[in-house]
Amino acid sequence: MRSPITAVPPYAPLSVEIVTGPDRVLVQVSGELDCDTGPDLFAALAPLAHRCVDVDLSQVPFMDSTGLNLLLSQRRASRRAGGDLSLLRCSPPVRRVLDVTRTFTHLTAPCDTRPNPSST
Repeated sequence: MRSPITAVPPYAPLSVEIVTGPDRVLVQVSGELDCDTGPDLFAALAPLAHRCVDVDLSQVPFMDSTGLNLLLSQRRASRRAGGDLSLLRCSPPVRRVLDVTRTFTHLTAPCDTRPNPSST
């Protein structure tokens, strides 16, 4: 008996687009967020730590623990720097990871909009 051959979905490289507004920054992410691509997202988010950043993950078909840890640590770093980070939209696979790890509510809480003490 032959076993069925299943096609592996094509790998989706990571793409990050940053849209800067006067009060907030929108970071639109597409592609897979994993141990190979996590450093690329970190490189885009780290310089924005002092800003209020909304991250759109609606076009991310896969996220592993590296992506989750990156988002959690970047939210902590942002809050320490006087900014904040919040997930705006999530694809179903990303939402599943956040639900299983019970981090959805934490990461999707709206950005804290208190004035940044270093900017006054």
